[in-house]
Amino acid sequence: MKRLLVRIAALVTVVALGLIAIAQAQRGSGDPAPQALESTSTSSETTAPKVVVELPVTKPVHALTQPTGPVPKKPEPTVLSNPFSHRGVESPSTSPEGASEPVKPLLLASAGDGSGPPTPGQYPNLQRRPAPVGAPRRFRADPHAAPVGAPQRIPPPGTQNRSNPIRGDVIPSAASMGNYPPPKAASAAPSDGRVQPALLSREGFPRSTPPSPLAKSPPIEEGTGQPGSEQLEGPQCPHLTIEKSAPDEIQVGKPALFRTTVRNTGSVTAADVVLRDLLPKGTQLVSTTPRTSSDARGELVWELGTMKPDDETTVEMKVMPVAEGDIGSVATVTFNAQASVRCRCTKPELTLKTTAPDRVLIGEELTLSITITNPGTGVATGVVIEEHVPVGLQHPAGGDLEYEIGDLPPGQSRKLELSMIASRPGQLTNVLTARGEGNLHVENRLNLEVVAPKLDVAVAGPKRRYLEREATYRLSVTNPGTAAAEKVELAAYLPRGLKFVSANNAGHYDEAQRAVFWRLEELPVNESGTVELVTMPVEAGDQSIRLRSTAEKGITVEKKQPVLIEGIAAIMFQVADATDPIEVGGETTYEVRIVNQGSKAATNVKLVVVLPPQLRPLAADGPSQNQVEGNRVVFDDLARLAPKADTTYRVRAQALQPGDLRTRFQLLTNEMQSPVTKEESTRVFSDE
Repeated sequence: MKRLLVRIAALVTVVALGLIAIAQAQRGSGDPAPQALESTSTSSETTAPKVVVELPVTKPVHALTQPTGPVPKKPEPTVLSNPFSHRGVESPSTSPEGASEPVKPLLLASAGDGSGPPTPGQYPNLQRRPAPVGAPRRFRADPHAAPVGAPQRIPPPGTQNRSNPIRGDVIPSAASMGNYPPPKAASAAPSDGRVQPALLSREGFPRSTPPSPLAKSPPIEEGTGQPGSEQLEGPQCPHLTIEKSAPDEIQVGKPALFRTTVRNTGSVTAADVVLRDLLPKGTQLVSTTPRTSSDARGELVWELGTMKPDDETTVEMKVMPVAEGDIGSVATVTFNAQASVRCRCTKPELTLKTTAPDRVLIGEELTLSITITNPGTGVATGVVIEEHVPVGLQHPAGGDLEYEIGDLPPGQSRKLELSMIASRPGQLTNVLTARGEGNLHVENRLNLEVVAPKLDVAVAGPKRRYLEREATYRLSVTNPGTAAAEKVELAAYLPRGLKFVSANNAGHYDEAQRAVFWRLEELPVNESGTVELVTMPVEAGDQSIRLRSTAEKGITVEKKQPVLIEGIAAIMFQVADATDPIEVGGETTYEVRIVNQGSKAATNVKLVVVLPPQLRPLAADGPSQNQVEGNRVVFDDLARLAPKADTTYRVRAQALQPGDLRTRFQLLTNEMQSPVTKEESTRVFSDE
């Protein structure tokens, strides 16, 4: 009796442990489900009762399921009213519940407008993400209301109301008018606590999507799993019972039969069912049904395979008792519970398209029409558009622009506009990029040309001119640029040494400015306009004509034409004899008159008179001293003979012999390259 009470106490302990395991399973600790274990023990003795213990699966294998709770309704696509501004004011959009949802802002990288960040809680859906040191500052959006569905415009750059660089509205397609969850609010950091890297760099553009955490890990082979049947979805709780039976009493030397029955009393299939049992101590194995073998630990193992609900399997073990005492063993059963889950994997995609005029005039506004579309099958999340303003274009917000779109459902598009000012002529390429979570990245390149008129002026005319001799100049203006020049003005500013005489093509002379003006409405590309200007040199010295041309768009060009104005010494002299003819022994006087008809003084005027042998010089006078050398009279150099001035030299001679006599006069100045010679004839006669 005492031995029976000990056995009952042991069984009660086993039952209590099983109930504790059941309670833990019902609480759902979330740990991976171990294999279900059920055990039973049998012993053979005359008075031993049969006991059956049933233990349910303590922890089923968990299936991957979606979070519990109500599934949010998908909202209708919303139309944003000007989400682009830089002061952080949110534009409301209607959510499925009718609440006002803030629109995600535009972040601009610029020097800022002095408005400062919003106070905490002021804009609940408008948060600044942390950026690394050196990253450009980003400012929030200030939307302005605009008609629904129409691209929104902003004032041109330079006005007091600085607007955002990009404006947009949602364009849902007919196939994408289903309900989608509302866009997620911008957050300071991802849910895993990692700080996002800087989104823009002033050093280069475009920038790729931040690398995935898996990028640094070794490559993972593609999986081979497949979804199971629908029956495996949801909680899986197979329930196996194991029961051992044996004769109430066995005897040494007589074979005894032990049976073990396994039943699936649950509602789902149990897989890989394995039954293990030990040969009871004090016995020898005779046979098993079905046949099996022992493992390395001496256990008898039956692989029962898959057991569907209500399946039952019985195995038998025939033994030969060889010793007295309590005979029995503990059998265990293990199995695998299967669970499956099925979800749909979608693939979002991004396409980016920009359109703009191929050519834009310098100084004018260029508007880029941007369309970003998600042609994929899933929602593109965390979509951001980045613009690095190329050299040749300007935007008041700076060179690095960014617009946060947020979530873009499949089949939907967003149309935006970006306006910039053309600031430098030439070919340029605008690079626009869009990125999103899940390594989404797309880039669009658009080739543009900024055209501009260009002016060039030229002067054709004498660079050296003498006083009081008219000088004619041909002035021209050319447009070697890539666009027509409008409202062209050409001006020639005269120095004091040049006097205006006339101009063609309606040239107007302004005496106060000493300038001549011509005007032309338009000067096409690679064409020239030419005018004539006639001047009179009135003052000697280094002079210059300043030519200046202007046109619209602030185009100005200047050029100077140097002019050296000099006077010219124009010497003329006349010779005459006072008495002609004369008789032998008579006298005559030669008079030489020298006149400077030019505009410059003649210097070092030198006169030499050469008489024939039949004449003898008697005396000479003039503005300078003289010497008589035989039949030659040489006058000293006259240092200067002023313009329009004249002087007279005289030589008195006596006739020695009759004849037709010729007297030569040579005149030389520093301005002459060779002397000028003249002769005067005198007739000498005699009474014989």
